[in-house]
Order: sequence, then structure tokens, then C-alpha cells
Amino acid sequence: MSHRRWPRPAVAVLTAAALCVGRPLDPSAQPTRYKPTTLAALDAYTTFFHRQPVVVLAKAEGDLRNMFVTDGQRRIRALNLLPPLGSRSELLEISGTFWDVGRLQPNDPRLVNHGIQGLSERLFDKPWPSSGELQLLVATETRAVHEPDDTTIRSVTLEPTRYRDRAVTLTGRFRGRNLYGDLPEAPGTSPTDFVLQSAEAAVWIVGKEPRGDGFNLDVMARVDTGRWLRVSGTVRGSERLVEIEAVEIDQIDRPVQADPPPTFIEDLTKAAPAPEVIFSTPTPNDTNVALDTALRFQFSRDIDAGSLPGSVAVRYFGSTDTEFEFNVDYRPRNRVVTVTFTEPLLPYRTIEANLGNSILATDGTALVPHTLRFSTGGS
Repeated sequence: MSHRRWPRPAVAVLTAAALCVGRPLDPSAQPTRYKPTTLAALDAYTTFFHRQPVVVLAKAEGDLRNMFVTDGQRRIRALNLLPPLGSRSELLEISGTFWDVGRLQPNDPRLVNHGIQGLSERLFDKPWPSSGELQLLVATETRAVHEPDDTTIRSVTLEPTRYRDRAVTLTGRFRGRNLYGDLPEAPGTSPTDFVLQSAEAAVWIVGKEPRGDGFNLDVMARVDTGRWLRVSGTVRGSERLVEIEAVEIDQIDRPVQADPPPTFIEDLTKAAPAPEVIFSTPTPNDTNVALDTALRFQFSRDIDAGSLPGSVAVRYFGSTDTEFEFNVDYRPRNRVVTVTFTEPLLPYRTIEANLGNSILATDGTALVPHTLRFSTGGS
């Protein structure tokens, strides 16, 4: 029979993952604020957005080995995203951090666990990309896109093409002529262009000076920033840099924050579907697989990391006495288990990996057992 050895570091990783699923690392930590933008802006202003938490509307495409976010015209490589199921690809609101990887050192702790060196070797035949070669969106959360309740600076900056040439009314704080660096560049239409900002979203206001009944603001004076304005106008500009061509500007009191919506308790009495393996590398019946390959399995639901030890079996097909040593690591964010072998596999052999029903979802539902069989090549 096959043997499974779990070195202590692997067990520690799984234990930590199990403890962290669904729990904040620091109860006192403030939530991350993501800047709404577009893939066109990320592509055009890479230096500005590098290292920033951003949120975009895009579709996911690819597989576990090569995942991208796309708007149909451009795409950016992504990590921690689930591949679309079958041919279905829905528009998602994706939050994450944007990196121009080549601007970082190879030992930068912020990307040390993302396999960037291996990715760079595969894509560019060198251990680390140059600046501008590899843009990467490391996702932290995805959600379905819903019709916005009202028109806000956030909704306009997320979907500028949706609002192009439409009349809108927006409220936000006056930020002068980009005095706080909210946006990557100015539209250059006039010296009185200014930025209107709300939360993490910001937009340029053009075509009208920031003055009116009882107020006259200086676009170069920080002392004037923080005043709240209501701007009515037409959406102009591009997907890279959105502008509002103003026709009316009023000073208003700071809006009162609305009460949070009521929280609905999920009915946990409904039986949840059994988790399944929805993707793997190598793929089933793959041939000529590299001897130093790692096995990756992606699940349809969140997995209890504590149920993994002893639940993964690997053997040479047809053999009962071959001993394998391997480590198993689970990443809850993208629901992927990775099996790495301590020694290269033998050439021209068929390998069988079995995931048993002792693997459990976080609600205790057992996995649909899964078998992966593939053959190695000569090197």
C-alpha cells in the first residue's frame, strides 16, 4: 500500500489555515479600502496603481495555471481566482492588490508565497521579471455584480462606459487640483479642473469653476479641501480617466451616513451540496508530465484543512509497495490543495492520486471521492 508522510511544517501550515478560515487575523484592524478603477486605467497607469488595493469589474478566464481578469479588450494576470465553470463567465466585482512585480525584489515578503520566481521562469526564462513585464492582480475577494442602487462616484469610475454621455449628479469632497494624489493625471482641459472624491473613489470635474452661491474654492488651496459639493453634469473622458463635464455645482452639508442594512441569518438547516474536485493539474490522463511536477486540486466548496492529513493517497499505478513522501498545503482563498513530492517521480510511469471522502467541507459535508491518473515523461 502507499505511504503518506506529513512533515511537521506541512501540518503546521494546515493547522494555521484551518484556524484562519472565516476569521479576521486582527479584530481591531481596519478593513482595507479598495480604489475603484478599470483594467484600462491599471494598464495605462501601472506606476500609479502599483501596490494599491483596487476593485475592478471584470470576467475571470483561464485555469489554475494561467488565470486572468479581462474586460474583453485587455487582460491582466491574476492570482487567487477561481476559473469559470464550463463556458460560463460572469462579470465579477474583484477586489485585490495590483502589482508591477518587476518593481519589487525577489525576496519581498508581500509576494513570497505566490510562486513568482517559477512563474517568471516559465514566462520569461529568467528568475524575476523586469519592471513593466508582469502586472499582477492578487485577488482578495470576488462577488457577483448587482445593479447599483444609485449613481455615485464609485459606480461611475467602475463602469465609465455604462455612464458615458449620460447626465449624472454626484456628491463628494472637494480635493482641489488633485492635491492629494487621488488620480494618476489631470485631463488638462483648464487650470480650474478639480477632483471630487468620496470614500476611495475619485473623479475629475471639468468645464466649470468650483464656485457658486456662498462659496468660491481655490483649486490650489488645501484649506478649501474637504468641503462637500453636489455636481451635476455629463460623463466624459475615457475608461482610463473619467471626467464629469459640470453644468451646476452646489455646496452642501456633509451627507449623513445611512444606517447599515439589516443582517440576514443564513438558514443552515438546508443541506449543502457535497464538495467536488472541479479542476486539477495535471489533468486526468495527462501524458509526458514533468518528473518534478506538483499536483493541484481545486474544490467547489471551502474545505476543512484539518480533514486533509491522511486523506490523500498517491501511488504508482499497479504497485503496492512504493513509498511516496509528499507535503500537502491548502490555500483556502482559492480552495486549492497542492501536493509536492520530496523527490522526483520516476520516468515513464503512471501515477494515481486518490482524495477520499474523509476530506470534509467546512460544514462537515464529505467530499465526493476523486481519482487522478496521469503518466510521466522522460524528464
